[in-house]
Amino acid sequence: MSTPLPTTGISGGISETGVATIEVPLYVETLAEALTALPNLGVGIPYRSRSFTQEDDGGYKVSLHFEGIANEAPSDDQVTFELDTSMAEDPIQTHPFFDTLKTRYAWDAAKEQFAETLPEASGQQTALSGSGKKPKKNPMFGVDNWLVVGAVFRKTYAAKTIPSSILRGIGTIVDKPPGIEQFKIPGAAKKRNWLKMAPKIKRKGNAVEITEEYMLSGPNGWLRDVYGQAQLEGGSE
Repeated sequence: MSTPLPTTGISGGISETGVATIEVPLYVETLAEALTALPNLGVGIPYRSRSFTQEDDGGYKVSLHFEGIANEAPSDDQVTFELDTSMAEDPIQTHPFFDTLKTRYAWDAAKEQFAETLPEASGQQTALSGSGKKPKKNPMFGVDNWLVVGAVFRKTYAAKTIPSSILRGIGTIVDKPPGIEQFKIPGAAKKRNWLKMAPKIKRKGNAVEITEEYMLSGPNGWLRDVYGQAQLEGGSE
């Protein structure tokens, strides 16, 4: 078996989370070498995959892919934080001031909707209104939902081993996920809290890339009677 010939053009990089990738080109003479040739880079980053093509002279140009973490673990500066905010519709009954709305805008409990017109005694009537006037249309008629701010907070990082705590507490309430303070969430959201979601874990060579996720509650917070116990553990949090 011939000795693989290195070619110029090694390329690579390091991701935001500290995972390094290196592409190493080689030239070999046989298909068996194209499938097996593997140089030692001496940097502690493992081999992951390869591709190759046959050249006009019958030899093979091979590209080797190395991926992982070098000798030193990623620093704290290589942790990525993301706050993904959104607006979604919730039933109007979940509004924090629904008790006021249903009184002011004539909520019909039997039909579970607001009346089409406002009653005579409603605070919406003006001094010029009288019993002979045409009933005033209810601005809440047909309103079934309201827009609620939501958010998902993500923390992505790489490590050489999977932390033993990563699957603990899934499905339970967290007051402040680690790192959320940098996003300066307004104080009006103090009744809200966060739910620890299932993480995403991906093996990359000798490294694992982990994304922790937390979902923001509605205005009244996640209910501890529902989310008080970790779903992969026997005891309550």
